[in-house]
Amino acid sequence: MKKFILTTSFTTVILFSNFLFGQNQLFSDIDSQSIKIIIRDWEKAWNNHDVKAFASVFLPEGEFTNVVGTHVKGRKEIEEFHAPMFSGEPVKGKVSFKNATIKIDVPSITIIKPDVVSVDFLWSVDNALSPDGTRSGHRRGLINWIMIKSKGKWAVFIMHNAELRSMPDNK
Repeated sequence: MKKFILTTSFTTVILFSNFLFGQNQLFSDIDSQSIKIIIRDWEKAWNNHDVKAFASVFLPEGEFTNVVGTHVKGRKEIEEFHAPMFSGEPVKGKVSFKNATIKIDVPSITIIKPDVVSVDFLWSVDNALSPDGTRSGHRRGLINWIMIKSKGKWAVFIMHNAELRSMPDNK
């Protein structure tokens, strides 16, 4: 009987530990809408060339990797990295987004845990200038965000950006 009580008690603690330790949250429609609003606000910040608002979606320790593999860590550093690209002509081998616009497609949200998600969305950019000052034409790509919910708010922890090139016909 003592073994049964111990086993039952142990099983109960294991089954309800998430509830007992305050981890009983679920991912909700409100979470999904909050994430979509962040994406919309990020797109608006990008199109307004507002580098502070652009970087504000990241956690203070957030990470960013661009289409050519350049990695930046920290919200402040992400802001500083993008400032020259949003404000002027191409410099030091960087593109200029001063007159460019981005369009974001509908995101796909994958729940890893109720407070951790992976978000994928396609983007297209027009009117950017290449590092040599020429128009780069219509560009397309895929962004992946790993987002974390902390203190009731969602923020980007990691962003990876990939440019999608046209694929040749496989005939």
